[in-house]
Amino acid sequence: VAPELRTQITFARFNLMTEVFPFRRGFDIIFCRNVMIYFDRPTQARLVNKLAGQLRPGGYLIVGHSESLSGVAHPLAYVESTIYRRG
Repeated sequence: VAPELRTQITFARFNLMTEVFPFRRGFDIIFCRNVMIYFDRPTQARLVNKLAGQLRPGGYLIVGHSESLSGVAHPLAYVESTIYRRG
């Protein structure tokens, strides 16, 4: 990532299954690619809803091409394949 962008990006490693995420809310975009395919549907639903809660209004969640949120209850709007937006 270019140095001028790096200062505006948060890179972090953490456990997706923790009750509370270790960062403040307000992300414009979250990439969670090729992770949820390893979880069952109830776990996927919990994770998607936790991630959605971290997005600012109008923020985007990007998932992997092998992942689908169909059948998972969540507050995000479908934009196009792999892209969802918080209202």
